[in-house]
Amino acid sequence: MSGPASPEPRYHATVERYDALSASDVEAWRDLCSQHADYDSALLSPEFAHIVSNVRDDVRIIRINEGDALRAVMPVHLRPDGLARPLGTPFADYSGPVLSSKLEHSLSDVLQMTGIAAFASPAVPDPWSRMHCRDAGMQDDETVYSHVIRASGDNADSLLETQRAQHSKRFKNFRRLRNQLEREAGPVRFEWGNPDAKALEALYQYKSEQFRQSGYVDLIHATKARELLDAVARGPYTFMTSLWIGENLISGHFGVRVGAAFHPWIAAFNPAFAHFSPGNILLLSVLEQMHAMDLRIYDLANGHDHYKKYFANAYRAAWPVFETGAGIGAVRHRLGRLAWKIAGADAPASLAGRLQRRVDQIAVSEFSALSRLREFIYAVRTRSVPPRGN
Repeated sequence: MSGPASPEPRYHATVERYDALSASDVEAWRDLCSQHADYDSALLSPEFAHIVSNVRDDVRIIRINEGDALRAVMPVHLRPDGLARPLGTPFADYSGPVLSSKLEHSLSDVLQMTGIAAFASPAVPDPWSRMHCRDAGMQDDETVYSHVIRASGDNADSLLETQRAQHSKRFKNFRRLRNQLEREAGPVRFEWGNPDAKALEALYQYKSEQFRQSGYVDLIHATKARELLDAVARGPYTFMTSLWIGENLISGHFGVRVGAAFHPWIAAFNPAFAHFSPGNILLLSVLEQMHAMDLRIYDLANGHDHYKKYFANAYRAAWPVFETGAGIGAVRHRLGRLAWKIAGADAPASLAGRLQRRVDQIAVSEFSALSRLREFIYAVRTRSVPPRGN
């Protein structure tokens, strides 16, 4: 006689393509994102995953359910070597997993449940302190703070005045520069919405020149990066804010908007107007028009604290994460990580640290061996000399 049937597992893990999700699966994902402000982002939404899945065949959606309740969702690029990279790389300023506060598993458990060898991301929001996979010995100063302009119903109209009161001297200078720009070059026009091809190409040209002058991978022309930019540009979630004088683009932000949340990827300005600080003038206009644009979130991402702090009224904390599952593939990725550490890559300003970031960016931007080799040689040549000020 057979014994009693084994109980159903409490948690159930799936790894699927986006088009395998049902409407209720997508709605559960949205509900999970709504549980904390740190998850209120266009980059963490199912709409963004849908966009990326249309141009990348390696997109997989990891889901952990407790019964019928979704407890975790993690959209990734699952590579042939078993490494899961953040969705939307190289434009993943931060990434999932998006977790429920009720999840009882660590990320290592999730990877083992799904048979994935490793996951690596430079910035993962962790509002419930579930990322026990942070590197051992990581210090508080490794926290990545993304600058966010957050407008709600009760502060949308007062947002500009609040920031102006906190940084009165700076905002006085921003207004002075805008007035000077108009006196010397003509009336400044602020526009937002779906960009046309001419506006995008002008912005791309400025950004491409900036990438190359800085020694970074040119994401405007890198094959896989450009495919993602083009997918957003031709879809329903494209958005751009821009400053114009006549037919001349002075400054602009382009990226993905989902609902009332906008995350710019490409931020650049016309170098001929650099002495007017056109990026700051653009953000001044953004604060003035947040209510008119019907935006709740304008994400400025991390870095460049010297100017973003004057416009952001909120922050999104995230942490670098590297975790492995089980098996030989996981061991291989741990050894690779150890090799970079031994080489000194944990020091961000070191040659090894800069080179590791370039290699990672190349890996997600170009897939052909020849293209990767070309970009690697360029990275070694341009980044072997420490940047000024380091």
